[in-house]
Amino acid sequence: MVPRTLLTALLLPLLASSCYAQYYGGPYGYGYGYSSTAEEGAAHGLADVVRSAGSYNLDTSRAMVNVEDARKAYIQNRELAQETWFDMRRRNDAYRAEKRGPAPTSEQLFRINAQRAPSRLSDDQIDPVTGELHWPLLLTSAIYDPYRKVIDNGFETRAHQGSIKSYDKQQDLVKAVNSMYDTLKKRIRDYEPQQFIDANRFMEALSYDVRFPSS
Repeated sequence: MVPRTLLTALLLPLLASSCYAQYYGGPYGYGYGYSSTAEEGAAHGLADVVRSAGSYNLDTSRAMVNVEDARKAYIQNRELAQETWFDMRRRNDAYRAEKRGPAPTSEQLFRINAQRAPSRLSDDQIDPVTGELHWPLLLTSAIYDPYRKVIDNGFETRAHQGSIKSYDKQQDLVKAVNSMYDTLKKRIRDYEPQQFIDANRFMEALSYDVRFPSS
């Protein structure tokens, strides 16, 4: 709806021009497109205003339709992109599950963990009857004497008695082994590669075996 004040402002110039055309166009008998009367001029002016308002409303309506169509297209494209992403993720998860194969049973897991666990001292490394340790040459160095005395005594006691009866003594034995192993690793650059490998392998087994209170 066009406000009345705006309609009046638009019609006044048109009415004035219509009167001017009526005054000057009469003597020749030709209107040259001008209204012949003031009423016709007013009618033409009103028609122009109504036509302009109608065009504006039509253009505005079309613009609103275009905006709504664009919004719907954006939402649809976004939903399609999300569906595509989730579909690709499901396919990827399914592919990985197929590549992994069936989950291992509890028995298989136990066997795998047992294979990964370090080994205890072998018969070449310890006398199973007396508990005497057969130290690699590198570990007979004087720097390891304080540790070896505690460890030798602990393993011989365990072999003779079948187990270590005191928790504190068992923990002292564990600490002595750990300290000896730490000293060996800190001095890695001081030894020949093969000597260090032999000593390190022995200490790995010793560190695992010492945690068992019985032989």
